Amino acid sequence: MSIADEIEQLRAELPWVYSNPPHILEISDNEKIVIVAADRPDKAVVIGPGGYIAGKLAKIHGKSLSITAYTDHLIKDFRIEESRRAAKRLNLDTAQEKIVKMLEILLNETDITKLDEKREKESKVEPVAVALSGGRDSLATAVLLQKLFHIKGFTVYPSDMILPLHVRESIDESVKTLGIDHEYIPADFSEIIQKSLQGRIHPCGHCHRTVSDILIEKCADLQIPALAFGELLPTGSQSLRVAQNVLLINLPAFLALTKRDTTAIASAVCEYSSYTLGCPLLKAVHREFPFMKYATAKRVLREVRAGVLEPGEALKYLKAMM
Repeated sequence: MSIADEIEQLRAELPWVYSNPPHILEISDNEKIVIVAADRPDKAVVIGPGGYIAGKLAKIHGKSLSITAYTDHLIKDFRIEESRRAAKRLNLDTAQEKIVKMLEILLNETDITKLDEKREKESKVEPVAVALSGGRDSLATAVLLQKLFHIKGFTVYPSDMILPLHVRESIDESVKTLGIDHEYIPADFSEIIQKSLQGRIHPCGHCHRTVSDILIEKCADLQIPALAFGELLPTGSQSLRVAQNVLLINLPAFLALTKRDTTAIASAVCEYSSYTLGCPLLKAVHREFPFMKYATAKRVLREVRAGVLEPGEALKYLKAMM
């Protein structure tokens, strides 16, 4: 029986079916089963309510599944072309032009295990700084860039309330595993913390902007030509910009990666399986001012709308916030 027939058989086991058979464009069965459905509704049918069909298929074959929608592939291809366009329109110096040239290798290579070999064929380029927050997106950024550059990790340390000890320990272990230089930059966030605990501001946007400004200033002072962040959302034309003569790279966005992509890459260094959301400051703000949860939920839903976070993953983050 083919996998397509198995899907129909599993659909028939459901107590009710309100959908047509899914339009499946491609099925490959190797180390894992890869199914490409035509569109997101077809993908949802293949997955089944509560993941019933996908779970049964995985159990039957004893393999993991990758179920994607062809429309998502189209969007990713479009975003990558927009990243190429963004790279061409910037006014860069020689060192930054070399960095962008190397970044294009990442756009062209889906197998990161081959990047070390490709780096050996390229001339040595200037160092790249990476903003490490302790999350999976920034760690995945460091993993990818280390394949092509000599990188320097920076972490802004405002207080234990924003960057607690267990997160710093995770960062320390990760940079040790990767063998990269890393530095904590102390910073005064007392005004942000005070206003947040008074319910006057939502801390995330203010923290993000302040951290970015501090790191840009640091790179400018050290004459490091590029600084990479683990941002997923500012794709295409927003993925690259220059500030204070520092090339700012939102790497996952530049590569049109999803949260699942960054989780898989980062988990090779540090296992990420939980769906916790926010620092102790944000959790304190949520407790004291529950209406602030709406702003946090909006951030999660932006990633769902952009297609970088699956609805099921978003629900787990939102549940952790309740």
